[in-house]
Amino acid sequence: MEKPSSILQAMIVSLAGITVLYSVMFGSLFAQIPPHPPARVGLFMAVCLSLAVVSILLVWWRNRVGFISSILVGILSLLSFGPHKFLIYESAIKVFPVIILGTTFCIVLIISPILALRGKN
Repeated sequence: MEKPSSILQAMIVSLAGITVLYSVMFGSLFAQIPPHPPARVGLFMAVCLSLAVVSILLVWWRNRVGFISSILVGILSLLSFGPHKFLIYESAIKVFPVIILGTTFCIVLIISPILALRGKN
């Protein structure tokens, strides 16, 4: 099996990172560990988590749908991990590493698939 290109590696690693971040957030939601996300976003997190897991496989198989779904995961995840959290929530400073790392993953998930679709492997 050949080694995936660096763009594919970046997408897969970012999708895995987003999956871990969402899993931890989902766990803190159920365990009520502060600062936990509000219960009303549980379904949104579940959708993003499942889409990220499916996208990992599709990107690994170099499926075009996987690249598009990775862009969607990046855009949707910005709602959860974007830098706007610092402006909206005063408790965001408590989870600033999650926001910074999540934003980085999101940016990679938006830019890398576009490069891969353009053939810049």
